[in-house]
Amino acid sequence: MPGLLPFAVLAKTGDRQKLLEQVAAKIDAIADRRTQNNVAASTAILAGLVLDKVLIKRLLRQEIMQESVIYQDIWEEALEKGLQQGLEEGLQQGLQQGLQQGLQQGLQQGLQQGLQQGVTEGEKTLIVRLLNRRLGSLPETVIGQINQLPLPALEELGEALLDFSEINDLRVWLVSNSPSISDN
Repeated sequence: MPGLLPFAVLAKTGDRQKLLEQVAAKIDAIADRRTQNNVAASTAILAGLVLDKVLIKRLLRQEIMQESVIYQDIWEEALEKGLQQGLEEGLQQGLQQGLQQGLQQGLQQGLQQGLQQGVTEGEKTLIVRLLNRRLGSLPETVIGQINQLPLPALEELGEALLDFSEINDLRVWLVSNSPSISDN
């Protein structure tokens, strides 16, 4: 009975290798290819409980076992689990890398924007203080116009204010530089 051959490798014997050799010879003698494949695969599985896999592979031809429905079922299940695990790990790794990269880019961009805003606000504050000192207290409307200027225009105003002697000089400068304001 070929169906009992896989269990033979579990029998108590002094020489399991010799027993596996005998079982392998009987498996090779099975005429029906499908039965031969299934018995070889079943034998390999049970032999794996008591023998070394190198020996099992040497004595039981792997190409025969690979045709077995049992082997193919185990292979498909392992492949499915491997794919699932690979997808999960890949997704998790991708999310971690994406989050890390996004966080780094966000921090860098935020830092750059914060520095730019800090420089611009510092420039505005300094220019308003210098203009107040040079021309006296500025009207809120003029301060509002200055606060709308982009950094390059603020830098130009910082240089121009040294030439101002009265508030009208500032107003003329603001009107003549109004296109810079719309570039903001």
